[in-house]
Amino acid sequence: MHDILKAAGAGRGQSILIEGTAGMGRTMLLRRAMDQAGEHGLHLLSARARASEQDVEYSVAQQLMAGARTLLAGTAPDADGPGAWEAHLSCPAPYAAHPAPGSAAVHPLARLLSSGTPLMLAVDDLQWADTASLRCLGYLMARLENTPVAVVATVALGETPADPVLAEVLSSFRHRTLLRGLSAEDTARIAAEAFAAPDLAPDSAEAAPDPRFVEACRTATGGSPYLLEALFRQMRLHGLRPDAEAADRIGDLAPVEVADTLLPRYDRAYPGAEAVLQAVAVLEGSATTAVIARLLGLDALGAADVVDALVRAGALTGQDGVVRFARPVLRTAVLARVPPSRRDALHARAAQLLHESGAPAERVAAQLLRVRSTLGLHWTCTVLDTAAGEVMQRGDTEQARAYLHRGLEECEGACRGKLLRALGRIELAADPAAAVEHLRRALALEPDAAGRADIRLCTAHALQLLGRPEEAERVLLEGVAEARGAEEDAASVLRAERCLLRELNAVNTVVDAVVEADCAGAAEPLPPAATATPGERHTRLSLAALRSSRRGEERDRAVHQARQALQEEHVSLDWRIATRTVPLQVLARADELDLALSECRALLDRARAEGSRTLLTIAHSMRAEVRYRSGDVAGCLEDARAALEPAGASPSGHWSRTGQAMAAVVAALLETGELREANRALSDFGLDADVPEGAGFAALLFHRGRLRVACGHPQAGLADLLESGRRLAAAGQLNPSVLSWRSEAALVHAALGERDAALALVDEELDRARRWGGRRATGRALRAAGLLAKGLGGEEALREAVEVLEESAARLDLARALTDLGILMRKSSRLGEAREHLRRAQSLAEQCGAAVLAQTARQELLAAGARPRRPTEVGIDALTPTERRVALMAVAKFTNREIAAKMFVTQRTVELHLSRVYRKLAVAGRSGLAEYFARPESGSAGSDRPECAAEPAAWSGARAG
Repeated sequence: MHDILKAAGAGRGQSILIEGTAGMGRTMLLRRAMDQAGEHGLHLLSARARASEQDVEYSVAQQLMAGARTLLAGTAPDADGPGAWEAHLSCPAPYAAHPAPGSAAVHPLARLLSSGTPLMLAVDDLQWADTASLRCLGYLMARLENTPVAVVATVALGETPADPVLAEVLSSFRHRTLLRGLSAEDTARIAAEAFAAPDLAPDSAEAAPDPRFVEACRTATGGSPYLLEALFRQMRLHGLRPDAEAADRIGDLAPVEVADTLLPRYDRAYPGAEAVLQAVAVLEGSATTAVIARLLGLDALGAADVVDALVRAGALTGQDGVVRFARPVLRTAVLARVPPSRRDALHARAAQLLHESGAPAERVAAQLLRVRSTLGLHWTCTVLDTAAGEVMQRGDTEQARAYLHRGLEECEGACRGKLLRALGRIELAADPAAAVEHLRRALALEPDAAGRADIRLCTAHALQLLGRPEEAERVLLEGVAEARGAEEDAASVLRAERCLLRELNAVNTVVDAVVEADCAGAAEPLPPAATATPGERHTRLSLAALRSSRRGEERDRAVHQARQALQEEHVSLDWRIATRTVPLQVLARADELDLALSECRALLDRARAEGSRTLLTIAHSMRAEVRYRSGDVAGCLEDARAALEPAGASPSGHWSRTGQAMAAVVAALLETGELREANRALSDFGLDADVPEGAGFAALLFHRGRLRVACGHPQAGLADLLESGRRLAAAGQLNPSVLSWRSEAALVHAALGERDAALALVDEELDRARRWGGRRATGRALRAAGLLAKGLGGEEALREAVEVLEESAARLDLARALTDLGILMRKSSRLGEAREHLRRAQSLAEQCGAAVLAQTARQELLAAGARPRRPTEVGIDALTPTERRVALMAVAKFTNREIAAKMFVTQRTVELHLSRVYRKLAVAGRSGLAEYFARPESGSAGSDRPECAAEPAAWSGARAG
């Protein structure tokens, strides 16, 4: 534009046409050009054509004349007459078909042109110009050469009438530019200006909008400046900022002003356009021309003409015969303008038409979902049930629930029972409390014995997930009694499931001889000829493995049974969410950590594919335990946080799951030395005082006891450790691989001078660990024995602990044993051997992210005479595990407040961590941090990003009691 105006100012006449669909910024660009006219010595004459004045002769020319008269004020009048244009422009009439315009109304412009005055003629919305004005403009443009005149005009694509004079004028422009929407950079700039705080410059890093927000805006508006500004006004009304959270809400915002402006404009250009746009908005992805015509009661050809015109105007876009809005924000605006009663009627009519035409169930259901009233049509129940099944195949549980809830409004009788049962099964994945309610209502409507047994199994698992095991057992017992004699296969499945849940809840079955006999029978392998479902085989194998593990006997057999159970999981287990990690528990406690970790990863993938938030919570909780056992402190903490996310933890409501995840949080923070944060985490969940009953909270008590000892409260810590053991013993959990509470309590007893009690506990743990055959449990018991023993016995026990742990995947426990052995060697003046063990211990501890143990090993290494290793002070290796976690979350665009919530720290602590990160990496703020981690040499592969940092945590959202 600059070059065109400059050339005109130099006497080389120019013309440029700015083209674009409605809202693309044609007028804005024209105004910018008008603002530049004076810079090039051009006098501005401007006009705007209006559809309402299209039949008024010279309406546009008169606007240009008003400016011309002002410039000519005080000069001598020229002669008027039909030949004024030719006289002033010194050339003959150009049009053969039409004589030169001769109205006196245009003579001032003719005089101005003849005077050689540099001019810029700006005309907006040229498509609405009257024919007489168009002839004048065309006449002028044919004579621009060697004149100091620039003609700049805009035209709306798709709105140009079929006028030969207009077509002639448009074709005579020397330059044309087509507006295609703002770039991401321009969108970000406009957003920054629209939302800039008074104390921030729009181009500052703090004012920069989130990239996800920018992309969402461009998707919604197609880069239209007009639509963007309307959207931003709507956002400000709702108090939204240009951040990632707002990006998720843009699709719901409906700037009605957009529809109020554009719909009358489209309707004026193409009669019936507003009704067609309403139909497309209602039909969404089902808007074919034929369906639009039937929905509106229009002639098919007439509807097709309007659709084609709206596509040319850029309002709609078509693909594979289906038309959609080119800019989604226009759809929401159009819908918001439709009265609710008409919108309801359109959706109901659309559902009927789509069903009659054989459209997929999902498309019909999408329309039914938006009808507020009951239709009373017999086919709606079947369609909604089918659609729910289809979306469940994609793991979209929320949409499936919506379809089934809508179906319940339409259905009665047996059909209603079927929907309630389907809804209950789906809600196991997201809302077990709702599942219980719907399954109980389904049970009341189900006449079939096998169907009733299936409903009871689902209900029992929902109750188990809610932490109500007694109710779960009662439901299964009632099912066994009901099915016995009539449905023996179902009764067998119910008995096996009941026994597995009892084992999972650590209920001591030995005290009940009848139940014990049932469980012993259920744990026996099925004969080869038995016809059992994969789910039943999984239950029996899981039960057998769990019983062996609980007693701490036959480790190899337990591992074999757990592996077999996992093989049965190739078939989806549907409602068996509560017991799907049982084989993984057994494998973890048998030190099969690599396999357990691999299966946890597969279970997480399956949970995401199935859309099961409940299973996702359970799988994260399980993987946190496996990672801690293997020595991955940072990974343990990330998984534990994910399990405690409100989106995952709250729907399940199962406090034992919360206890397991919180135990992992405390254990990991103990290793990193963040004791204050560990205590804050317990306090936030109300678990710093009384802990709910049951063996499900034994792990939390165990690690809370360790935390209290580390904080200088050995008596309180010992009480927690002993209570942890009491709960496990009461539940028949004798295996020390579950929790090594005896050896931990023994060390505290010894520190308090209670040596006899300490030795008794260690002896028992070592005996049970050897009987089980788990290397981690044996190594931990041997380490405790070595620390308690005196003289040669202590050294032998520590050496054996190292040997045993060397053959396991428990790297953190090996680092502990090596540290203790190194300390003993130093105290025995065997400094060379001491340094060897301590170097390995420090290296392993650093790899595990166990900062406290690494520091202990380093101090002992110096005491053993090693040269101080110069700590890395700059670069990625200088970051502590906590600093690296904070840095990665900052790169992932989490705010300081969100990071603080996730890490159980204050915002001030996060600020201090980030300050140290910036200094060590020599970067300036968050933008520099993002650039640093984007470099290949930073060593920050995608897998290093906090995997579980999907949403900001609200730790206070779920409290005990």
